[in-house]
Amino acid sequence: MPNQLFKVTSTSLSENYQVINKARGKSIVLDEPEAFGGTDIGLSPVEALLAGLGSCKAIAGRMFAEKLGIKLHELEVEVSGNLNTDGFLGDENVKIGFTDIHAVYRVKADNTEAEINHFVEFVESHCPVGDTLINPASISFDTTII
Repeated sequence: MPNQLFKVTSTSLSENYQVINKARGKSIVLDEPEAFGGTDIGLSPVEALLAGLGSCKAIAGRMFAEKLGIKLHELEVEVSGNLNTDGFLGDENVKIGFTDIHAVYRVKADNTEAEINHFVEFVESHCPVGDTLINPASISFDTTII
């Protein structure tokens, strides 16, 4: 399958920090919690990043379970990360982004522990979002004055 371009357009709304994100005719609003000046109507961008990672792992798990002989009944992936907001708020001595991210898999399947562990390791090695975080893509930008 050839390279595919994925595209999301994020537009800042007039309500505090709300941002509407659109792709393929779908949309999701991200925001900040009230404690950070937002209206708390959606996930924060860092929560959305964790959600994207957890969702990617869960989808990969469902996608590859049968191929790997896993008789999967339930799959839940909980993703957490440590982030010191002082970095974002201007403290130059503090990292701006996550310092670490951790996933916990909860798997219910009719398989041995060894088979389930192999399955989870396979999912970890086949998650595009995880790969992007571990092996960062180059990021560039352009500016258009409107």
